[in-house]
Amino acid sequence: MGTIIRWLMVVGWMSSMFALSSVLSLQGPFTHSSDFIFRTLAHIGEYAVLTALLGWGLQRSMGRTVRAWLFAALAAALYGVSDAWHQAWIVGHFAPVHDVGIDALGIAATYVLVQRQPSQGVTAAWPCPKCHAVRVYRSRRRGRLEWCARFIGLAPFRCDVCSHRFWHFAMRDG
Repeated sequence: MGTIIRWLMVVGWMSSMFALSSVLSLQGPFTHSSDFIFRTLAHIGEYAVLTALLGWGLQRSMGRTVRAWLFAALAAALYGVSDAWHQAWIVGHFAPVHDVGIDALGIAATYVLVQRQPSQGVTAAWPCPKCHAVRVYRSRRRGRLEWCARFIGLAPFRCDVCSHRFWHFAMRDG
């Protein structure tokens, strides 16, 4: 069931990106330079989210490997190229090549952030925020809110020394 939800989120995100690139004009109430900055940040953000969702979906089939995240980055980049090609066919649009480069910034940022995450084993790679002990392990999730927190990568941890329970971003849900 979890795999289906992951891939439905990927398809939903890609569908919304496709729909937004089909809109003739998304003019905002900003000056030209501000509009350019907001559009650039939107491109970086949407492809960062796409890469994260693709990587999250591929983890089930490929495991937590560098290959899965490289494949996610490649798939997001190919989607960026196909989106630029799609925009070339929309009347009133043109397909700027620099959009693909801007999309690649979001893809690269996600890939770098994911690779910097500490690997999750029996213990975590960071100390307890309360007592600074390094004997930290993944805790069980409690309630619906904690279950939903896994969609953004938050996981509960507990210190083995002081029993302090805290949250940290982890790329693998448990």
